[in-house]
Amino acid sequence: MEHVRRSVRFADAVDAARGLGVSRWVEVGPDAVLTALAVQTLAEDPAGGADSVAAAGAGAVQAVGLQRRGRDEVEALLTGLGRAYAHGVAVDWARYFSGSGARRVELPTYAFQRKPYWADSTPPRNDDPMSGFWDVMEQEDLSALASRLDVDVSVLGEVVPALAAWRRRHREHAVADSWRYRVIWRPIADRRSRALDGTWLVVVPEAFGGTGLLPIVLGALAQRGAKVVTVKAARADRAELGGRLASAASGEDVAGVLSLLALDDRPHLVHPQLSYGYAGTVTLVQSLEDAGITAPLWCVTSGAVAVDREGEPAGREAASVSPGQTAVWGLGAGLALDLPGTWGGLVDLPAGPDERAALRLCDALSAADGEDQLAIREDGCFARRMVRAPAGDRPAASWRPEGTVLITGGTGGVGVHVARMLAGNGAEHLLLTSRRGMKAPGAAELVEELTARGTRITIAACDVADRDALAALLRTVPEEFPLTGVVHAAGTAQRIAPPSELTIDEFAQVGKAKILGATHLDELLADRDLSAFVLFSSGAAVWGSAGQAAYAGANAFLDGLAHRRRARGLRATSIAWGSWDAGMVDEELGALMKRIGAPAMPAAAAADVLGQPAVHDEGHLVVADFDWPRFTPTYTLARPRPLLDDLLDAREAMNGGGETADATSLVTRLASLPEVEQSRELLDLVRTHVAALLGYDDPAEVDAGRAFDDLGFDSVAAVDLRTRLNAATGKNLPSTMVFDHTTPTALAEYLRSELCGGVQARPVLTRLDQLEETAADLLPEEIESTRIIGRLQALITKLNENLAGDSGADVSSRLEAATADDIFTFIDTELGLA
Repeated sequence: MEHVRRSVRFADAVDAARGLGVSRWVEVGPDAVLTALAVQTLAEDPAGGADSVAAAGAGAVQAVGLQRRGRDEVEALLTGLGRAYAHGVAVDWARYFSGSGARRVELPTYAFQRKPYWADSTPPRNDDPMSGFWDVMEQEDLSALASRLDVDVSVLGEVVPALAAWRRRHREHAVADSWRYRVIWRPIADRRSRALDGTWLVVVPEAFGGTGLLPIVLGALAQRGAKVVTVKAARADRAELGGRLASAASGEDVAGVLSLLALDDRPHLVHPQLSYGYAGTVTLVQSLEDAGITAPLWCVTSGAVAVDREGEPAGREAASVSPGQTAVWGLGAGLALDLPGTWGGLVDLPAGPDERAALRLCDALSAADGEDQLAIREDGCFARRMVRAPAGDRPAASWRPEGTVLITGGTGGVGVHVARMLAGNGAEHLLLTSRRGMKAPGAAELVEELTARGTRITIAACDVADRDALAALLRTVPEEFPLTGVVHAAGTAQRIAPPSELTIDEFAQVGKAKILGATHLDELLADRDLSAFVLFSSGAAVWGSAGQAAYAGANAFLDGLAHRRRARGLRATSIAWGSWDAGMVDEELGALMKRIGAPAMPAAAAADVLGQPAVHDEGHLVVADFDWPRFTPTYTLARPRPLLDDLLDAREAMNGGGETADATSLVTRLASLPEVEQSRELLDLVRTHVAALLGYDDPAEVDAGRAFDDLGFDSVAAVDLRTRLNAATGKNLPSTMVFDHTTPTALAEYLRSELCGGVQARPVLTRLDQLEETAADLLPEEIESTRIIGRLQALITKLNENLAGDSGADVSSRLEAATADDIFTFIDTELGLA
């Protein structure tokens, strides 16, 4: 009422607030009337003298309104908040944009140059009424749902929460199903016998002694036409074996290398987690590189894998599996990525192979079908394949363990999430081990968190690679909570490096906790009736991981151990996991994996998947999230990967595309152009797509003569460029085109040869390059006799006359009307500086 009866004294109120230190003003109201008055008041000197409005707006004080008459409310609000934020007011943007799908983007580091930076896109509308229904249902907003259904809210009390929970379970089950794969063995027809040309180096272990398998294999190689040179490894170190290989290959046309080293599966004396065969194979790979031998390396095993004939139990085969040799298969999966040009493959022979098996081995070595993971058995040859393994009609199982569950690596990123999952499912007692025990970061908080859920928690320091320490730990399990389950998640990460840069000690260290821990658990608990024995393997052991060959080998050992354990009638589940977003990958590696099509799975969701194979006693499962259109082209870039041949998603990713109207238009347009214009058109096409992939603002900024790897290309960018050019040209271009044609200019010329009928004429710049190369080798008397200098000077004069006569006036008129930016662009593009 005082404001009605007396003067408002708005200016005095503003001045008083300013005296209290207020420097920023926000008007929350239907219009910004008071904002203008505040700015006017703040622009005046408190003593009464007028100060400049510009000075008042220089950042010392600021007033903004959040609503404007006639303007959209959201737009006005964000404009006001943006102005306030720009002048130092703290705005909780994360809270404002929560749930909107908004994301942060990096600002450009250059001037905008009158081009938009952010895409002006509107999210597509979802007109599906059921989508909105389920949104309301899952929010369990009874009032909103009653209004939507036009029913009384009282009838929804029990039904809605139950339906919402069912919907969430259904969606989670669908996601989990999309992550499930398994490895099978697909029978393949006997290949036509082909000769083995050249010399084959056969590397054998010391333990062979010249009897048994060796003469059968050597005889089959000779029968197929190979010249055989035998090299004995005899536990040689890298330098010594490299010398032997170089000597054996001297003067020979080496067509291939066949290693029988993996057959020596005795534990290594110094590194018992490795077999002599595994360590010898690593040394062989390194020694071949040192000796400069690039012929493909094939490794023979016997009993490394148990052939599951499309669901038929492996049975007797699994009982004879040698995990030490299985580790070599994991090593090979990594080598196929690290050394795609020199890695041949893996062949597993049956126990007691005969001449027929040896001849099938020779057929595998000489075949050109790309099969590189084969098992030869009495009834034929089998190729390794990965296929989907949906749970189907089996209910989504939750592992609700009684008694004690031991989790090795229990305080690490993966182990913590497994512990949370089991505690959430009502586990009675969890025994978590790590080398640091309660001294591990976050251990005390984890105990408090899980205890609050009603689960008894024990965290113990124990190196599971120490058999005595592990046995002592198992004796501490309380009688009232007997041990009923094991999750072996302990392991050591490998530094990312090619095998040539790792020592045997590093290979052994990567496998120490994982291999020895699993071996000790298997032995110490052989007489226990467990409800679950889960081994955390890795997808690296199945499809490989670049720079992770040691890690792949260590994990494959677990797969072999699970096969052998199950053959003894014991519980065992080995899960080859893709990466989790907790503990397995850092932010940089996670971004790379997403880019190549193998993104890290949310840790909590991945842990929930664990329940199904544990409860249903599945022997081996692959759990990973693949973006097949991105993963497949990258994975198959360097060589064929038959492992994926039975996956429809992967086949579609490789076979997608086809000629489009734009591609037809391009070919038609090129046909009407002279050769030089064809080259220019295709170079523009290549530079346009390269610029888009690498983030160039203008295709003209792409140096046409610079190698793709210098421009910043990697295998993912190479695949993306191939996909783009496939669509643009209507051709199924080779995956190696960026590596075969190493610059944009070279690639454009390759495209011209493909699209323009294989015209042999070279563009003028290529001819000039050839002329320059020839002229550099001329002798003084040849230069004199050919008068080449005078002819070249005359040619330059003619070119200058043509340039002035044909385009001089045009150039002058263009320069007369050009802006500064246009002139710089002209200099770059027309004068050859781009």
